[in-house]
Amino acid sequence: MHREGIIYDEITKVIIEIYIDYDIKEFPIDEKVVCKKLGVALVPYSAFEKNEKKIFLKKSENGFFVKASKGRPPTIYYNDEISSVGKIRFTIFHEIKHYVFDDEDDSEDDLADFFARFFMCPIPYLILKDITVPEKIISFCNVSNFVAHNVESNIKNRKKIYGNTIFDYEVKLIEQIEPILVEVNNLRS
Repeated sequence: MHREGIIYDEITKVIIEIYIDYDIKEFPIDEKVVCKKLGVALVPYSAFEKNEKKIFLKKSENGFFVKASKGRPPTIYYNDEISSVGKIRFTIFHEIKHYVFDDEDDSEDDLADFFARFFMCPIPYLILKDITVPEKIISFCNVSNFVAHNVESNIKNRKKIYGNTIFDYEVKLIEQIEPILVEVNNLRS
């Protein structure tokens, strides 16, 4: 599904706000720390008996988000028995998007996927650090091969249109993660 770039820019701006508001700096980004900072409970499928797990797997093979209710915080349930740690992490960040934007609408899963990829692999930061090929993206961001190739494609497309330009609103992200890069690359206005 094609969407206007402004939607992705708005999602990016929200991610940057989260990085700053919750003082996130380390890589790879720890999904459990992010959930804790956001006040989201994180519950693996393996915490449940076989019959309950079957119900969860029917709902989603990977994971799902449930809004807060009386006595229960917002919660992400995730399949911790998936073979790839990168896929587990991607699932959790995908579900964080549903929490942050207060939605449970699966019709916008492409936006949740974008949110997850950008949160784990902030493109302007990777460009400045020259982490632009899948092997480097995988090792630096601890993501799956699939996500790394998608991020590489996003980087190539962005560079084709904008070169190495870092947008004003992205400078705050770089300042948060690695302030020296801002100075070295003369990004301050």
